[in-house]
Amino acid sequence: MLKKMVIFGLLALTMAGCGSPSANDKPKSTSSVEIASKYYHQLDKKEQSMVFFTFKAVADDSQDGGKYIVDMKVRNGTKSQLKFDLSKFILSTSNTGTPIKSVKHGDLTIAPMRTKTVTGLFDSATAANFNGVGEFCYLSRDFLLAYSYGADKAAGATTDNLKVASLIAQNKAATQKPSASAVSTQSQAATSAPASEASQQVSQASTQPTQQSQASSAPVHVVNSAEQAMQIAAPFLNTTASALRATPVDDGWQVGPKMTYADVIVHYNGRVFSPANPATGQPDHWLN
Repeated sequence: MLKKMVIFGLLALTMAGCGSPSANDKPKSTSSVEIASKYYHQLDKKEQSMVFFTFKAVADDSQDGGKYIVDMKVRNGTKSQLKFDLSKFILSTSNTGTPIKSVKHGDLTIAPMRTKTVTGLFDSATAANFNGVGEFCYLSRDFLLAYSYGADKAAGATTDNLKVASLIAQNKAATQKPSASAVSTQSQAATSAPASEASQQVSQASTQPTQQSQASSAPVHVVNSAEQAMQIAAPFLNTTASALRATPVDDGWQVGPKMTYADVIVHYNGRVFSPANPATGQPDHWLN
Protein backbone atom coordinates (compact mmCIF):
# COMPACT_ATOMS: atom_id res chain seq x y z
CA MET A 1 0.00 0.00 0.00
CA LEU A 2 2.83 2.36 0.89
CA LYS A 3 4.54 1.52 -2.37
CA LYS A 4 1.46 2.42 -4.37
CA MET A 5 1.15 5.75 -2.58
CA VAL A 6 4.78 6.60 -3.39
CA ILE A 7 4.24 5.76 -7.09
CA PHE A 8 1.08 7.88 -7.27
CA GLY A 9 2.91 10.78 -5.64
CA LEU A 10 5.76 10.61 -8.15
CA LEU A 11 3.30 10.53 -11.06
CA ALA A 12 1.48 13.59 -9.70
CA LEU A 13 4.71 15.54 -9.43
CA THR A 14 5.74 14.56 -12.96
CA MET A 15 2.39 15.62 -14.43
CA ALA A 16 2.47 18.90 -12.52
CA GLY A 17 5.94 19.66 -13.91
CA CYS A 18 4.87 18.96 -17.49
CA GLY A 19 1.77 21.14 -17.20
CA SER A 20 3.55 24.22 -15.86
CA PRO A 21 4.83 26.40 -18.71
CA SER A 22 8.35 27.74 -18.41
CA ALA A 23 9.42 31.25 -19.21
CA ASN A 24 10.73 30.07 -22.58
CA ASP A 25 7.34 28.56 -23.43
CA LYS A 26 5.47 31.89 -23.17
CA PRO A 27 4.21 33.31 -26.49
CA LYS A 28 6.57 35.82 -28.01
CA SER A 29 5.16 39.28 -28.91
CA THR A 30 5.40 40.20 -32.58
CA SER A 31 6.86 43.62 -33.39
CA SER A 32 4.89 45.82 -35.83
CA VAL A 33 6.39 46.51 -39.28
CA GLU A 34 7.81 50.03 -39.42
CA ILE A 35 6.61 52.11 -42.40
CA ALA A 36 9.17 54.34 -44.09
CA SER A 37 8.43 58.07 -43.89
CA LYS A 38 9.46 60.29 -46.83
CA TYR A 39 8.98 63.89 -47.87
CA TYR A 40 7.46 64.28 -51.33
CA HIS A 41 10.68 65.59 -52.89
CA GLN A 42 12.50 62.46 -51.67
CA LEU A 43 10.28 60.13 -53.72
CA ASP A 44 11.51 58.83 -57.06
CA LYS A 45 9.57 59.65 -60.23
CA LYS A 46 7.60 56.41 -60.13
CA GLU A 47 6.49 57.04 -56.54
CA GLN A 48 5.61 60.66 -57.31
CA SER A 49 3.31 59.45 -60.09
CA MET A 50 1.37 57.53 -57.43
CA VAL A 51 0.53 60.72 -55.51
CA PHE A 52 -2.58 62.48 -56.82
CA PHE A 53 -3.48 66.15 -56.17
CA THR A 54 -6.72 68.11 -56.54
CA PHE A 55 -6.80 71.89 -56.10
CA LYS A 56 -10.20 73.56 -55.74
CA ALA A 57 -10.53 77.36 -55.80
CA VAL A 58 -13.49 79.05 -54.10
CA ALA A 59 -14.35 82.76 -54.36
CA ASP A 60 -13.90 84.62 -51.07
CA ASP A 61 -16.15 87.68 -51.12
CA SER A 62 -15.03 88.64 -47.62
CA GLN A 63 -11.81 89.96 -49.18
CA ASP A 64 -11.42 92.94 -51.49
CA GLY A 65 -10.18 92.48 -55.03
CA GLY A 66 -12.00 89.29 -56.02
CA LYS A 67 -9.76 86.94 -54.07
CA TYR A 68 -10.01 83.13 -53.99
CA ILE A 69 -9.01 80.56 -51.40
CA VAL A 70 -7.64 77.24 -52.63
CA ASP A 71 -8.18 73.89 -50.90
CA MET A 72 -5.89 70.93 -51.63
CA LYS A 73 -6.69 67.22 -51.50
CA VAL A 74 -3.83 64.69 -51.64
CA ARG A 75 -4.15 60.94 -52.16
CA ASN A 76 -1.07 58.90 -51.18
CA GLY A 77 -0.90 55.80 -53.37
CA THR A 78 2.63 54.84 -52.28
CA LYS A 79 3.75 52.36 -49.63
CA SER A 80 5.52 55.11 -47.69
CA GLN A 81 4.20 57.50 -45.11
CA LEU A 82 4.15 60.73 -47.09
CA LYS A 83 5.16 64.11 -45.65
CA PHE A 84 4.95 67.70 -46.89
CA ASP A 85 6.13 71.00 -45.46
CA LEU A 86 2.92 72.99 -45.90
CA SER A 87 4.76 76.29 -46.23
CA LYS A 88 6.53 75.05 -49.38
CA PHE A 89 3.51 74.91 -51.70
CA ILE A 90 3.41 77.66 -54.32
CA LEU A 91 1.11 78.84 -57.11
CA SER A 92 3.47 80.01 -59.86
CA THR A 93 2.34 82.21 -62.77
CA SER A 94 5.60 82.64 -64.72
CA ASN A 95 9.35 82.36 -64.28
CA THR A 96 9.61 86.12 -63.76
CA GLY A 97 6.45 86.75 -61.74
CA THR A 98 6.23 86.53 -57.96
CA PRO A 99 4.62 83.23 -56.96
CA ILE A 100 1.72 83.04 -54.51
CA LYS A 101 2.91 81.26 -51.37
CA SER A 102 1.03 78.92 -49.08
CA VAL A 103 -0.31 80.49 -45.89
CA LYS A 104 -0.09 77.19 -43.98
CA HIS A 105 2.78 75.98 -41.78
CA GLY A 106 3.88 72.70 -40.24
CA ASP A 107 4.05 69.19 -41.67
CA LEU A 108 1.28 67.30 -43.42
CA THR A 109 1.59 63.52 -42.96
CA ILE A 110 -0.45 61.02 -44.99
CA ALA A 111 -0.41 57.27 -44.36
CA PRO A 112 -0.11 54.88 -47.32
CA MET A 113 -3.31 54.54 -49.39
CA ARG A 114 -4.96 57.42 -47.51
CA THR A 115 -6.28 60.86 -48.51
CA LYS A 116 -6.14 64.18 -46.66
CA THR A 117 -7.52 67.65 -47.39
CA VAL A 118 -5.95 71.00 -46.48
CA THR A 119 -8.41 73.89 -46.37
CA GLY A 120 -7.26 77.37 -47.40
CA LEU A 121 -3.75 76.47 -48.58
CA PHE A 122 -3.70 79.74 -50.57
CA ASP A 123 -5.85 82.79 -49.81
CA SER A 124 -4.80 85.52 -52.28
CA ALA A 125 -5.32 84.01 -55.75
CA THR A 126 -7.52 85.76 -58.34
CA ALA A 127 -9.67 84.56 -61.25
CA ALA A 128 -6.78 85.27 -63.64
CA ASN A 129 -4.80 82.46 -62.00
CA PHE A 130 -7.40 79.96 -63.17
CA ASN A 131 -8.22 81.37 -66.62
CA GLY A 132 -4.68 81.54 -67.98
CA VAL A 133 -1.26 80.12 -67.23
CA GLY A 134 -0.33 78.93 -63.76
CA GLU A 135 1.11 75.93 -61.94
CA PHE A 136 0.73 74.41 -58.49
CA CYS A 137 4.17 73.29 -57.32
CA TYR A 138 5.99 71.95 -54.27
CA LEU A 139 9.33 73.70 -53.55
CA SER A 140 9.88 74.62 -57.24
CA ARG A 141 8.79 73.88 -60.82
CA ASP A 142 10.88 70.70 -60.56
CA PHE A 143 7.98 69.30 -58.52
CA LEU A 144 4.98 70.24 -60.65
CA LEU A 145 1.70 69.04 -59.10
CA ALA A 146 -1.00 70.40 -61.46
CA TYR A 147 -1.73 73.28 -63.83
CA SER A 148 -4.01 75.87 -62.20
CA TYR A 149 -6.27 76.35 -65.26
CA GLY A 150 -9.87 75.53 -64.31
CA ALA A 151 -9.24 75.20 -60.58
CA ASP A 152 -12.30 77.36 -59.97
CA LYS A 153 -14.54 74.88 -61.81
CA ALA A 154 -16.57 72.16 -60.10
CA ALA A 155 -13.97 69.42 -60.60
CA GLY A 156 -11.02 71.65 -59.68
CA ALA A 157 -7.53 71.27 -61.19
CA THR A 158 -6.04 67.80 -60.85
CA THR A 159 -2.74 66.07 -61.51
CA ASP A 160 -4.29 64.56 -64.65
CA ASN A 161 -4.20 67.95 -66.41
CA LEU A 162 -0.39 67.72 -66.61
CA LYS A 163 -0.99 65.43 -69.62
CA VAL A 164 -3.12 67.96 -71.57
CA ALA A 165 -1.09 69.07 -74.61
CA SER A 166 -2.64 72.54 -74.89
CA LEU A 167 -1.94 73.30 -71.23
CA ILE A 168 1.62 72.04 -71.58
CA ALA A 169 2.20 74.36 -74.55
CA GLN A 170 0.73 77.53 -73.06
CA ASN A 171 2.49 77.10 -69.71
CA LYS A 172 5.78 76.34 -71.41
CA ALA A 173 5.51 79.55 -73.43
CA ALA A 174 4.70 81.62 -70.35
CA THR A 175 7.44 80.19 -68.15
CA GLN A 176 10.26 80.49 -70.66
CA LYS A 177 12.06 83.77 -71.19
CA PRO A 178 11.61 85.14 -74.74
CA SER A 179 14.44 84.23 -77.09
CA ALA A 180 17.03 86.99 -77.32
CA SER A 181 18.12 85.98 -80.83
CA ALA A 182 16.02 88.64 -82.59
CA VAL A 183 17.17 91.38 -80.23
CA SER A 184 20.78 90.23 -80.57
CA THR A 185 20.57 90.24 -84.39
CA GLN A 186 19.16 93.77 -84.46
CA SER A 187 21.79 94.98 -82.02
CA GLN A 188 24.62 93.45 -84.06
CA ALA A 189 23.31 95.02 -87.26
CA ALA A 190 23.14 98.45 -85.66
CA THR A 191 26.61 98.29 -84.12
CA SER A 192 28.31 96.74 -87.15
CA ALA A 193 27.35 99.59 -89.51
CA PRO A 194 30.20 102.11 -90.02
CA ALA A 195 29.67 105.58 -88.58
CA SER A 196 29.68 107.12 -92.06
CA GLU A 197 26.94 104.75 -93.23
CA ALA A 198 24.81 105.53 -90.17
CA SER A 199 25.30 109.25 -90.83
CA GLN A 200 24.25 108.77 -94.45
CA GLN A 201 21.08 106.93 -93.34
CA VAL A 202 20.17 109.80 -91.02
CA SER A 203 20.70 112.30 -93.84
CA GLN A 204 18.48 110.32 -96.21
CA ALA A 205 15.77 110.00 -93.57
CA SER A 206 15.64 113.78 -93.16
CA THR A 207 14.88 114.36 -96.86
CA GLN A 208 13.26 111.16 -98.15
CA PRO A 209 11.94 108.74 -95.45
CA THR A 210 12.66 105.13 -96.25
CA GLN A 211 10.47 102.17 -95.40
CA GLN A 212 12.71 101.37 -92.44
CA SER A 213 12.52 104.90 -91.01
CA GLN A 214 8.76 104.93 -91.47
CA ALA A 215 8.47 101.66 -89.57
CA SER A 216 10.65 102.95 -86.74
CA SER A 217 8.50 106.05 -86.41
CA ALA A 218 5.29 104.04 -86.09
CA PRO A 219 3.71 104.36 -82.65
CA VAL A 220 4.23 101.48 -80.20
CA HIS A 221 1.12 99.40 -79.59
CA VAL A 222 -0.29 99.55 -76.07
CA VAL A 223 -2.80 96.75 -75.58
CA ASN A 224 -5.28 97.66 -72.86
CA SER A 225 -8.11 95.21 -73.48
CA ALA A 226 -8.93 91.70 -74.64
CA GLU A 227 -10.69 93.19 -77.68
CA GLN A 228 -7.48 94.91 -78.78
CA ALA A 229 -5.54 91.69 -78.26
CA MET A 230 -7.97 89.76 -80.47
CA GLN A 231 -7.76 92.43 -83.18
CA ILE A 232 -3.95 92.19 -83.17
CA ALA A 233 -3.91 88.37 -83.14
CA ALA A 234 -6.54 87.88 -85.86
CA PRO A 235 -4.22 88.38 -88.91
CA PHE A 236 -1.63 86.01 -87.49
CA LEU A 237 -4.28 83.31 -86.94
CA ASN A 238 -5.86 83.85 -90.38
CA THR A 239 -9.26 84.58 -88.92
CA THR A 240 -11.39 87.43 -87.61
CA ALA A 241 -11.42 88.89 -84.12
CA SER A 242 -15.01 87.73 -83.62
CA ALA A 243 -13.86 84.11 -83.98
CA LEU A 244 -11.34 84.43 -81.14
CA ARG A 245 -11.35 84.40 -77.38
CA ALA A 246 -8.83 86.04 -75.02
CA THR A 247 -7.83 85.23 -71.44
CA PRO A 248 -5.57 87.47 -69.32
CA VAL A 249 -2.04 86.43 -68.34
CA ASP A 250 0.72 88.23 -66.45
CA ASP A 251 2.07 90.18 -69.42
CA GLY A 252 -0.90 90.38 -71.80
CA TRP A 253 -3.54 88.04 -73.21
CA GLN A 254 -3.62 84.52 -74.54
CA VAL A 255 -5.67 84.50 -77.72
CA GLY A 256 -7.05 81.61 -79.75
CA PRO A 257 -10.18 80.26 -81.46
CA LYS A 258 -13.34 80.14 -79.40
CA MET A 259 -13.86 77.09 -77.15
CA THR A 260 -10.19 76.08 -77.37
CA TYR A 261 -7.03 76.99 -75.49
CA ALA A 262 -4.97 79.99 -76.59
CA ASP A 263 -2.84 79.70 -79.74
CA VAL A 264 -0.78 82.88 -79.32
CA ILE A 265 0.15 85.33 -76.58
CA VAL A 266 -0.38 89.05 -77.26
CA HIS A 267 1.81 91.10 -74.93
CA TYR A 268 0.92 94.54 -73.61
CA ASN A 269 3.40 96.11 -76.04
CA GLY A 270 1.65 94.51 -79.02
CA ARG A 271 4.18 91.77 -79.70
CA VAL A 272 2.70 88.40 -80.57
CA PHE A 273 4.35 85.18 -79.34
CA SER A 274 3.60 81.69 -80.69
CA PRO A 275 4.21 78.75 -78.32
CA ALA A 276 5.89 75.60 -79.56
CA ASN A 277 3.65 73.10 -81.35
CA PRO A 278 4.75 69.50 -80.58
CA ALA A 279 2.49 68.17 -83.34
CA THR A 280 4.31 70.08 -86.11
CA GLY A 281 7.70 70.50 -84.45
CA GLN A 282 7.37 74.29 -84.64
CA PRO A 283 9.52 75.90 -81.89
CA ASP A 284 8.65 78.95 -79.78
CA HIS A 285 8.89 82.10 -81.91
CA TRP A 286 7.78 85.72 -82.21
CA LEU A 287 5.32 86.58 -84.96
CA ASN A 288 6.09 90.31 -85.07
